Amino acid sequence: MANTTYRELRAAVQQLADFVAQDGEAIRQIGLIAAANAREVAQTADSLARVEVDTYTTGEAKDVARIMSGLSTAAIATASAADSVGAAARATDAQAQKSHEGIDEQVNAMGVPMAKAAFYEQE
Repeated sequence: MANTTYRELRAAVQQLADFVAQDGEAIRQIGLIAAANAREVAQTADSLARVEVDTYTTGEAKDVARIMSGLSTAAIATASAADSVGAAARATDAQAQKSHEGIDEQVNAMGVPMAKAAFYEQE
């Protein structure tokens, strides 16, 4: 069994929520940039088609635009999932605080130090 304290556990959960939020936002920004680039590539492909550049070249440009658009969609979906994970971590922290903060305060306020956990185990 790990020797993690209540405060260490809450700090770790809070840190996880922060990291996931930061990473989710970075991924979201990548998705938005990919979407903008996809639109530009698609417009370029249309411009090439209007001046009758060969269909192979315009087709490749349109394929790249579709792939970039798919990347954008996937990145934004990943960012949304990160938002959900971060919210779950924050909710877990809030629940831990609600359920256990009073116990932690009482233990810390005790004038007599607690025995090690092994003292309370049955032989």
